[in-house]
Amino acid sequence: MKKLTTFFLVLLAVACSKDDTGDFTKTDLIIGTWTERGVGAVLNDGTTQFSEYDYFCVTKGRFSFMEDGSFRVETFDGPNHDCFSTGVLTGSWENQGESYFLKIITDTSDTPETGEEANVNIVFPDSNTMHWIFENESEEVDYSFDEYARVKE
Repeated sequence: MKKLTTFFLVLLAVACSKDDTGDFTKTDLIIGTWTERGVGAVLNDGTTQFSEYDYFCVTKGRFSFMEDGSFRVETFDGPNHDCFSTGVLTGSWENQGESYFLKIITDTSDTPETGEEANVNIVFPDSNTMHWIFENESEEVDYSFDEYARVKE
């Protein structure tokens, strides 16, 4: 009887632990909708320079990353508050740990980049801020970045 009870306890523990881990899904910080905030640079001395976009049409753009690994980007241009769409990109994204692999599938802009792909170093200073990191060839600049803010929906 003791062996039977022990067997059922072990079976129950294994079954519960499988259920607990099976329902767990990690949410990637990139998932959501973002807008461009500005550009910055981290200098070799550790200081940061940042220039926030004040051009209204740029801030209307939306970078949306979905849980299924797809993305949609729409950017805008135009004088003052008379903005027009400059095109829509769609594609796929994959978190590769050190970088994100992005591939453009469709592009309706004037200069389409369909089929383009890249590994982009993306970091999150906090859950509502995203930086796309770029190497810099200047001796004074360690790296530059584009900053995006999460859009509250």
